[in-house]
Amino acid sequence: MTGALPFLQHDWNLQNNPGAIGWITSSLMFGAIFGGALAGQLSDRLGRRKMILISSIIFAVGSILAGISPHNGILFMIVARILLGLAVGAASALVPAYMSEMAPARLRGRLSGINQTMIVSGMLLSYIVAYLLKDLPGTMAWRLMLSLAAVPALILFIGVSRLPESPRFLIKNNKIDEARKVLGYIRSNKEQIDSEITQIQETVKEEAKVNQKASWGTLFKL
Repeated sequence: MTGALPFLQHDWNLQNNPGAIGWITSSLMFGAIFGGALAGQLSDRLGRRKMILISSIIFAVGSILAGISPHNGILFMIVARILLGLAVGAASALVPAYMSEMAPARLRGRLSGINQTMIVSGMLLSYIVAYLLKDLPGTMAWRLMLSLAAVPALILFIGVSRLPESPRFLIKNNKIDEARKVLGYIRSNKEQIDSEITQIQETVKEEAKVNQKASWGTLFKL
């Protein structure tokens, strides 16, 4: 949006409408609040992998909708970016969780660093794309800038579609054989797999006990 906003302001004559600019810009973060909050609960029901795939689809749809917004369609743009925000919030919560559940403990820190590196690399790439598109006609420039965000969403969908479900989610849903099969891809020996399954089962039991006592009021207790 940083690269597209000057063109959008000119095309829709928003220079003297800071309220509309503020809503268009911040609506993505508004959606991300709810996306991040809902992602955890939904991923416990549907699975980490499936929720990441759903998030990537929502992201692609939101990007395209933002790019085809009708002229002066401020409300349409805001709704499209809230939809994008839902996907951003969900992916921001789910991807690190999925990686930590899949990776061996010795690699989790490194993978977390790679994840952050890819995030800021994506930001840099968005500026580069905006620069390359800046000489297009005003309307086409900002529409392409916003719509092309669907490309990394598509890459995410294709990449994750080839990955297995998190073994933690499988064990939590009593799919031990499937979890063992997944761990067989990413762990070196049977003893390590058995040990990790036992550890996950114990953690799941402890979490279930805690969840029975937890409520929204817990947030306000010392």
